[in-house]
Amino acid sequence: MTDKKAILQSVSNMRPLSASASRLMSIVSDPDHSIAEIVAVVRNDAVLTGNVLRLVNSAAFGLSVRIETVERAVSYVGGNMVAGIAMGLCVPHIFHDPLEGYNSERGALWRHSLRTAIAAREIARAARQGVNPQVAYTAGILHDLGKGVISAFLKGHGEVLEQAAKAHEPPDFLAAEMEITGTTHCEVGGVLAEQWNLPEALCQVVHHHHHPSEADPEHMSLVYAVHLADYAVMLGGTGTGTDTLLYGLDQAYQDHSPVSATQLEGIIRDSERELDKAAEALLGDM
Repeated sequence: MTDKKAILQSVSNMRPLSASASRLMSIVSDPDHSIAEIVAVVRNDAVLTGNVLRLVNSAAFGLSVRIETVERAVSYVGGNMVAGIAMGLCVPHIFHDPLEGYNSERGALWRHSLRTAIAAREIARAARQGVNPQVAYTAGILHDLGKGVISAFLKGHGEVLEQAAKAHEPPDFLAAEMEITGTTHCEVGGVLAEQWNLPEALCQVVHHHHHPSEADPEHMSLVYAVHLADYAVMLGGTGTGTDTLLYGLDQAYQDHSPVSATQLEGIIRDSERELDKAAEALLGDM
């Protein structure tokens, strides 16, 4: 077994989020945030400004005129995508490097996270307890944060992990991670989210997205939305490697976001189309 202490030590050694990324996470997690608040953050960060302008002027947006101001760029791109850019810039080694412990290629986690965000936003619209779709989007981007940390400690254990996961009914990759490392990507991601002082709603999603019934009642519907979105996009072919579809689906999601099979099929299909556009713009040369 890998030493859990070593994994958690690697979390404590990670650099903090930039002030811009941290502020943006707080802003977009507030359902009542304004575009002006996001513009103020972007305007004071030269690197973020450059990337937002690059994005809005990319072929993916297909605008007929060049956008040259932060205000117009943010209004076109949207606050959640700006937050996604900020996270990608802050921790590219988490989102864009190959997940060797999961036998996945470069960028796989970023694509999975983006598609989960898109699906979670749509599932949130059906939530009975008023889950904000934009907060669900941000939570979807962050839900698998821990994989980028724990992956290095799972390297070389791929076959053992897969067998251990399939020994459970239903298959449970999270249990396999626990058997190999003494922790899970959910726990590790939760520790990192707290270390970064992310809003509690986002910490809850990162920590409980595979076991949403364990989330605090206040955030449970949000966690269920991301839980279902995570499973749906894996079903739609966008996973993160060896662990794809080796998790159970908590059917209690229907008590929180009663999405029909037909609606879910539509969300899976539409999220793939939107992912292609977002990936073209956001992945770029990352």
